[in-house]
Amino acid sequence: MDSTVRKIQPNIAPEITPEIVTQAKPIELPQISVKQKVRYSTFEKAMACVIAVTAVIMMVMLVHTTVSVSASQRQLQDVQTSITKVKTTNMDLQQEIGELSSSDRLAAFAKKNGLTFKEANVRNVTK
Repeated sequence: MDSTVRKIQPNIAPEITPEIVTQAKPIELPQISVKQKVRYSTFEKAMACVIAVTAVIMMVMLVHTTVSVSASQRQLQDVQTSITKVKTTNMDLQQEIGELSSSDRLAAFAKKNGLTFKEANVRNVTK
């Protein structure tokens, strides 16, 4: 049994379309040219040397200044330490003066050496 569709349409061969084959065009890369080295002028060389020497001098000055500041800080710390020691010694001596000049001690010393104590002759002196 034939299909009715086939009866209506005659046998037509399918059309063969020619295929167009396109070839890929090669991509053009930009030409890289080798650059020649440009020589530095005498002025540019001199300026580079001046800048390098200036940088080295500034580095040396920085190190020298840092060492000087460290030495000054150490000296200041030593002075502060000696000031603290002198203040401590002064406080100890003031306390000793207070103990040695107390009225009880003076009265005991006077009694031990046979001295008499008269209230009329006593004067209190304060700073």
